[in-house]
Amino acid sequence: MAAFAVQAVPAVPAVQPVQALAGASAESIEYLAASSRAAQYLLMAASSLSGTAPEGDALDAPAVAPAAARVTRPPTDPIDLAAAAALYAEVTTTGDPTTLARLLAGRLRAATPVEAAAASVALHAMMPDHPGAVAALARLVRSADPLARAIAQTVAPAAPPAPGTPAPTAAPAPPAPTRSRAAVSTTVHGTFAMLGDTGSRWYIPGAPLHDHLEARVGRNLYDGPGFFTWSGQYSDSARRAAGDALVAWTSAATDAGTLDVVYAHSHGGTVALNAASVGQRIRVLVLIHAPAVERMPGEWATIRRAVDGVIVLRTRFDLVVLADTLASRLRPPRSRTTFAQTDLPHELVDPAPSEVDAPIDLFSHDYFLRVPTWERERLANLVRRQPSSSA
Repeated sequence: MAAFAVQAVPAVPAVQPVQALAGASAESIEYLAASSRAAQYLLMAASSLSGTAPEGDALDAPAVAPAAARVTRPPTDPIDLAAAAALYAEVTTTGDPTTLARLLAGRLRAATPVEAAAASVALHAMMPDHPGAVAALARLVRSADPLARAIAQTVAPAAPPAPGTPAPTAAPAPPAPTRSRAAVSTTVHGTFAMLGDTGSRWYIPGAPLHDHLEARVGRNLYDGPGFFTWSGQYSDSARRAAGDALVAWTSAATDAGTLDVVYAHSHGGTVALNAASVGQRIRVLVLIHAPAVERMPGEWATIRRAVDGVIVLRTRFDLVVLADTLASRLRPPRSRTTFAQTDLPHELVDPAPSEVDAPIDLFSHDYFLRVPTWERERLANLVRRQPSSSA
């Protein structure tokens, strides 16, 4: 079983801390340890809510009994790492959800925002009216740490504007795409990307990854005015509307009516799958850090007919996707961290701990948005090898 990461020792299996972290700063080592604790919080809360063993590959977070109504509201007095480790050991032994809630409540103000955000989301999922969790989420959606902010936003997506902030003006309608006779490829960004809140505008023509995809995979990646965007709002209705908008955009962008390659990040993957669920043809769908949202069997069948090939790029302990699985229990439809091959046949790129650039990348929600990752994993070659459409 993976240990609770106390003295900056990462609870990541198959990673030898001394070798993997040689030369790393104390700050980066502690961030890795805090990220490991964050993943364990999310996995343990998910276990308690689902009544099943944690869905977390080799992290081996302990199973926790269903919370039901017997969890008493814990105090929110901060606890140090030694006390947190003692509570973790008790959860490991007893599987008691009340003990887990005490652990989470005590880490709502952890020094590392990523850990505090995960504790807040996990406690909120178990006890939605817990005032400490609600207050922590309101604080963390404004965190300067983009990963902590993204974790918190899965539960509290709309941070209120600061006092005195002018009311936003309506954005102008985007220009129509330049029409092509042949099929085109496109990017689909995830939640909050329109606000610049992901820290990466990877999907915009001229961005490093966009240029890499265009140069190394195919020149038909759309790079003109009117490239596809959507609201980026964190709701199922917004993603359904965006799927319809992607269908309309395709009709405007190409006479072929078919998308060649779609690169979709996070819930942008949900948007692309929504488009396929109403019949939009896609030759290759590349799902990048995308949660697997539940669908009816008939909807999956339509998607399988519409999409010729799927590549799934994921990191094993993606903290945003783990948080999304918890948030979806309060705001359906539910999501999982992995796609079932029976629902969506796909080729999986899932680096082992020894295969990533650094152990911290195992927890990342943007590892596959980096050009060096695409070069390291030879992902352009993988996309190019996908068979041509038989349609």
